[in-house]
Amino acid sequence: MGGYLAYKFDFELNITALGAVDSTLSVIVSQEIKTVNFLQGLIKLKMSDENQLRDSYREMLDQFLRSIPAFPEHRFQGRGIVLCGGGTVYFPCIWVCIRMLRSFGCTLPIELWYRGPREMTDEMKALLEPYDVVCRDSFAVAREFPVRRLDGWELKPYAILNSRFAEVLYIDADNVVVRNPEFLFDTVLYADTGALFWQDLPNDTSALSYLKDNAWDLLDLPFRDEPPFESGQLLVDKRRCWRPLQLTLHLNEHSDYYYTAFFGDKDTFHLAWRKVEQEYSLNPHVPGVLSAQRALVQFDPDGKRLFQHRCNAKWTITERNLRIPGFLYEEECLALLQELQDRWSPNSCVFSYTPVEQAAFDEIVRRQTFRDESDGGIWTFHSDLTVSFNGEPFNWQVEEEKDGTAVLLIMDSDRRLSFLRKTPPGNWAGRWRYGDRSFLELSQ
Repeated sequence: MGGYLAYKFDFELNITALGAVDSTLSVIVSQEIKTVNFLQGLIKLKMSDENQLRDSYREMLDQFLRSIPAFPEHRFQGRGIVLCGGGTVYFPCIWVCIRMLRSFGCTLPIELWYRGPREMTDEMKALLEPYDVVCRDSFAVAREFPVRRLDGWELKPYAILNSRFAEVLYIDADNVVVRNPEFLFDTVLYADTGALFWQDLPNDTSALSYLKDNAWDLLDLPFRDEPPFESGQLLVDKRRCWRPLQLTLHLNEHSDYYYTAFFGDKDTFHLAWRKVEQEYSLNPHVPGVLSAQRALVQFDPDGKRLFQHRCNAKWTITERNLRIPGFLYEEECLALLQELQDRWSPNSCVFSYTPVEQAAFDEIVRRQTFRDESDGGIWTFHSDLTVSFNGEPFNWQVEEEKDGTAVLLIMDSDRRLSFLRKTPPGNWAGRWRYGDRSFLELSQ
């Protein structure tokens, strides 16, 4: 149960140096590696097969790099902003992000990408329409441009690649600008390479929430002691950076393997650029920290504050928002949240289960108890969407994903800790997304 315990320590107690993760964790891998096809027949390997696993993924990676298509010259035009998120948790963040962009005079068109119809109702779309926002359902887009996995972090590179824009300013939903950011497209750093990234806090490779040393080895790269990326904002010219962007998406759609060494999407950009030997520009300023890392402050290339990323204090209209000393325009943001509360309620986003979701829910409730294959502990699921593991409380939910199959989510309140999928024997298997990111399999 190390994944959960490590997550709890890391997130709630802000302990980042929890020790190195055993490199011989069981993992998921495909039985048959093909060039650009999806992984088939997922199985759990024994610890002794770690080198075989690494070599198989390296082979698949090499095949993928040889098969990247040319940039589609007529598919993308102009500049724009891409955001990702939806649902009751992220919509208040999206509302503030977009309204603050417009309040500072930003006129770039915006695409908002979300995961299926549950995350964006017609009412929510109508609220955003006056602000030149086009809402894109990634599950629907995936029918034309297939992708293996879109669990959350994985959506970011997919949205950037498939947005209608040739040049993209990506901003996380819980990020707030303090000025119009359009000038970034005209900076020397961006013009030099067509890719401008921002630094994360200084790296500690023993910390569970940072890039691990073995991430370089997974991609058959020599280790480089470089600043990690913080991908709450980034700027990219898709025409100039098509190959590294394609590789970034590849790493994320195989997150069940690569996220063992990467913390989400952020450094998949970093190592993708290194793997294809393409230069990028890195903002020279280390981020500032507000209120014990509740928010990060990112600066423009001249060192002036530009972004305030509330990565650990997301906006809400159902509870009291955390006040953060030093957070600029906080009153204006709170006023926007009050406006949203007057016009929209999360209760309007209550959906009936689809037949796929209802079948999965009924099956889980009927069985009620599942055995944790990693340590033999017992998970007990209840119909009120609570679940316990050896006395530790969680929440759970089922969702129908883009291919029509069910996903079992293990959650801490609204925070999605693990996405579990059905295996051929009928177990639910996946990885913890926080802490040591270890393998989790629930059997009957």
